[in-house]
Amino acid sequence: MYHNLMQRIRARFDVIELLHISEGESFTRAESAAFQGRKIVEGIAYACLIAIEHGAQQIPRDAKKQWNAEKILKNLKSKGFETLPSPSTIRSATEQERADGYAIVVEGIPKNRLTHDQISEIYQRLHAWLHEANPYVYGSSDAFGTDKAAVLWKDLSDLKTFLKQHLISVQGEAMYCTLWDVNDDQTKILPLSKFNLGP
Repeated sequence: MYHNLMQRIRARFDVIELLHISEGESFTRAESAAFQGRKIVEGIAYACLIAIEHGAQQIPRDAKKQWNAEKILKNLKSKGFETLPSPSTIRSATEQERADGYAIVVEGIPKNRLTHDQISEIYQRLHAWLHEANPYVYGSSDAFGTDKAAVLWKDLSDLKTFLKQHLISVQGEAMYCTLWDVNDDQTKILPLSKFNLGP
């Protein structure tokens, strides 16, 4: 389930990249990218649910049928689940780490992390693009787009950096994901245990 979700998220990032570099009308490209971005944030919320189910063997019923990412994340946080993807790299263990029983090492990238609140704020900003620009407020879609486009593209870039290589874990059960594998450009998931099982 997690792999399928990440494949869809990766496809959305690919579409966003095409929209960003294409030569079409800028407002329409931006609002189309925002729609994909909103779906990505919803995917992040579902990824948290999948990880919780994988690690804790259950998920809150009231979150399971929800579709609003902000509500899912708030619901999980209120129940003590601080689960989020954590931007990370993966590498082979050093000799010393292998002697300690590790085959691979996952290293977090703190500067690429987003908090629940930051993700919710991005979700809210993306939502503004889903409605027609009010001519009584902005006068034209150009005025709306000029005001918000730079923030939109930065938000989408931040989401991509947050998810492109990440670890997500609950109660010692973890999954490492790369959206674009360096060897074959495929989306890959590697199940991991956080615990050293020894030699």
